Amino acid sequence: MVIDPPDNGAWQPQSMFVSQTLLAGGSVSEIVRFEGRGKYPDCRLCACYRDQVIEVSATDFFEALCRIREALAREGVHPLCYGASLDVYPVGSMRKQTNGVLAYHLTMGRAVTPFDLVSVFDSLAMVIPATVTEQHDYYSQWLQSVP
Repeated sequence: MVIDPPDNGAWQPQSMFVSQTLLAGGSVSEIVRFEGRGKYPDCRLCACYRDQVIEVSATDFFEALCRIREALAREGVHPLCYGASLDVYPVGSMRKQTNGVLAYHLTMGRAVTPFDLVSVFDSLAMVIPATVTEQHDYYSQWLQSVP
């Protein structure tokens, strides 16, 4: 799922979406299916995998994804999507404006630009699997590295 906000700043993501991605640490081609609905501050995300379901509510979809990632990590699996990548994090007002569906691909020492925006539920080869803590630590380091 790729979501591009319009330039006028009035973009609001759809109230319901479905996405799926591979699971690192799982069997070959094992997937997790995400179903999301709602908007800030009441976002609900469901993860379906291995005949199991995890449902969480959070203020935004990025936070909901983090909670699901923590539960998946206890089983030794990690979703291979941008929202679970070491170098992706929602920055500033973008998080609230997009309900946490969009985040920035971060590069140490460089401020983010609109070209760095990614959908947290998309996946490509550039995803660097990380724990929630590792991802937050990277974000903190990035903040200190930006002039």
